[in-house]
Amino acid sequence: MNGAAYVRSAGVVLGGALSFTVANSTLIPLAVPLFAVFVLAGVAVSELMSPRPSPSGQPTAQLTARDVDAYLPPGSRAQLRWLGLALVVALPPLAVQIGVNPMATAGEFHTTGAMVRLAPTAVVLACWGLLARHLLRRIAEAGHAGLDPQHLAADEAWRRRASRLVLGTTGVLLSGTLSGAMFYYSQRAWLIFVGGWGWWMFGLLTLGLTTFLVFAHYLHLLIHPGPSGVVSAVAQQQEPAEAAA
Repeated sequence: MNGAAYVRSAGVVLGGALSFTVANSTLIPLAVPLFAVFVLAGVAVSELMSPRPSPSGQPTAQLTARDVDAYLPPGSRAQLRWLGLALVVALPPLAVQIGVNPMATAGEFHTTGAMVRLAPTAVVLACWGLLARHLLRRIAEAGHAGLDPQHLAADEAWRRRASRLVLGTTGVLLSGTLSGAMFYYSQRAWLIFVGGWGWWMFGLLTLGLTTFLVFAHYLHLLIHPGPSGVVSAVAQQQEPAEAAA
């Protein structure tokens, strides 16, 4: 891995550790927002370390509209929509069950309290979803850095990498939230029903491990979104001569 990949990995590790620690306290509503802050901070810093290829002397506007899906794996946006739907369906019941758990360190609260405590998570994920959609559109529609083959190839590689990075970040935030909630609830349920490893517990852990595999998939995409575009030194040296001609 390069330095940027290590920075993104550190953001996920530190955010995950802090959010799970906070989830076992009275500050449980801040668990997902803190996770998101660390992940996004790691991505932002890594992008400062891997900027877009420098443009040629004559940057050009986009002549034809490009589809966002052209730079993403097939069906990836549909997969994110299903993942978001699973989060919307599963997270409220889990929050209610965790809240009414008398052994929960966050304290017992009712259904209304559980839904209110989900508000920071919903706001953070919804805001990032809107921002991610805007970023994908801007990446696809941005003007070219130049029309020579070297710049075109580097520019396309940058668009593909940046789009996959946005996809990986979104997937990590959604699947990480869902997976964390599943394992957190499993932990709480085990404390109450010690030794009660029946079919109910088996099904819960199976769902938790499944969401973790989805998280691992998007984590790999976040850490390794693909090579960034690089313009060779030979091409950069040829530009002044071509411009003078």
